[in-house]
Amino acid sequence: MTLIVYGDFNCPYSYLASQRVDAIMSTGQAGVEWRAVEHDPRLALTGTPSSLDPQTWERELTEVAGLAQPGEQPPAAAPPLISNTGAAVAAYAEAVTDGVQDELRRRLFAEIWVRQRHISSPYEVRQLVRDLMYPAGQQGEHLAVPDLPPRTLHSPQPGLLPRLSGCTIAPDGGPLTTQGYRRIRQWRQEWLPGSEGAVPALTLSDGVLSGVAALAHLADFVAKAALGAGVPLTAGS
Repeated sequence: MTLIVYGDFNCPYSYLASQRVDAIMSTGQAGVEWRAVEHDPRLALTGTPSSLDPQTWERELTEVAGLAQPGEQPPAAAPPLISNTGAAVAAYAEAVTDGVQDELRRRLFAEIWVRQRHISSPYEVRQLVRDLMYPAGQQGEHLAVPDLPPRTLHSPQPGLLPRLSGCTIAPDGGPLTTQGYRRIRQWRQEWLPGSEGAVPALTLSDGVLSGVAALAHLADFVAKAALGAGVPLTAGS
């Protein structure tokens, strides 16, 4: 069984959903496909101060904290600047091609909700991708051919070096490939009709759940998957 979950990286409810997705995946009882979408593409690329609407953020964060299960980590506060997640979504769509989408999903949520970073900039997102695709090695590593990342020595794929360097999105923040662009368009087209634009959203065989209802259903999946795998009922396991 494979669950399909849609979420936006600057949404605290989606951050909680991401943790539940990881909990389900860790049990091996079900597969989960996370699809990144932009809840509000109109957000400023320079960042939108969360201080402009403190009441809404306080209400949402209080609700998310109340929904959190043991072992989950709800965000303590809103980032000072709310990111436009267009570049993050593009990077995630390209990460599917490279097979590192789950690692990038976790990294993006952590940067926004744990480290409180503003990551609207394609440059900032590229740095995250680079650190993930080609982490810094120990000093003196790979002295034989110092001009090339070690992974390229055994891989003849054309264009691999730019991707390892984090260049999976264009300078304007869009996806680098047609495949990435098509993923983003398809995900949005499939997410909007049933969810009415709310995130997170969970696609089921008989329809779509969104918002708090989707989170509740994911919590049920966590409990059932953990029971089936015989592991403790903690979302962080």
